[in-house]
Amino acid sequence: MSTTTDPLDRTQIDLLLNLDEGAGDALAEIIGEFRTLSWQGREDLRREVREGDHTALACTSHSLKGASANVGAQDLAQVCGELEMHARHVELVGTDEFADPDALMERFETEFTRVQVALMLLVPEREH
Repeated sequence: MSTTTDPLDRTQIDLLLNLDEGAGDALAEIIGEFRTLSWQGREDLRREVREGDHTALACTSHSLKGASANVGAQDLAQVCGELEMHARHVELVGTDEFADPDALMERFETEFTRVQVALMLLVPEREH
C-alpha cells in the first residue's frame, strides 16, 4: 500500500462515469452511497475490534471491501480484506498470531482518510 499514489483507481472512476455517458450523476450517487456506508462501517469496525466481535468484524470488513473496490479504492479494499481474513482466522482457530488488529485498523484509518479526501475532491458533497 503506497501513500504517495492516487488512492483511487481512475480506470474504475472512468467506468462509473460512463454509466451515464459522463454526466456524473451516477458517479455522484454511487460515491454518496459509499460515503454513508463507509463512515458507518468505520464506526462498526472500531467497535468490533474493541469488543473482539470477530463474526461481525468479518461481515463488516467484507462489505467494506466490496464497496471500496466498487469505487476504485483498491488499497482500502485490500486492508479490509486483511481485516476480514484476520477475523475469519480468529473465528476458526481462536487466535491470530500473524495479524495485529490494532495495526490493521491503523492502516485502515490512514487509507480511509486518503480515500475520503480523494472522493471529496472528485465529487464534493451536496448541500441538502
